[in-house]
Amino acid sequence: MNIAIQHQNDILTVTLDGGLDYTVSAQMENLITDLNNIKAAKVVFDLAKVPRVDSVGLGMLHLAKDTVLEAGTRLVLRGASGSVLRLFELTDSARSFDIE
Repeated sequence: MNIAIQHQNDILTVTLDGGLDYTVSAQMENLITDLNNIKAAKVVFDLAKVPRVDSVGLGMLHLAKDTVLEAGTRLVLRGASGSVLRLFELTDSARSFDIE
């Protein structure tokens, strides 16, 4: 998975490119740790280039949300489509996340 981070106008955008599954859990843990050190009013996870998310990946997104909420920041998921969006709906995660 490729991860790109852009910080502009107090919005931190994290663009994920590739499958969000158990194989990238260490990479996601490092990203979540880095989120603690970046101050922004809103964190956006751009999932437009994520073709699939497994249960571990979904758990990592929940962990990221909890981390940024503890810092008083809002987390938004953007660009989810197809099976990724369907996973959010089936697991009721669509209610847990702010999805654009």
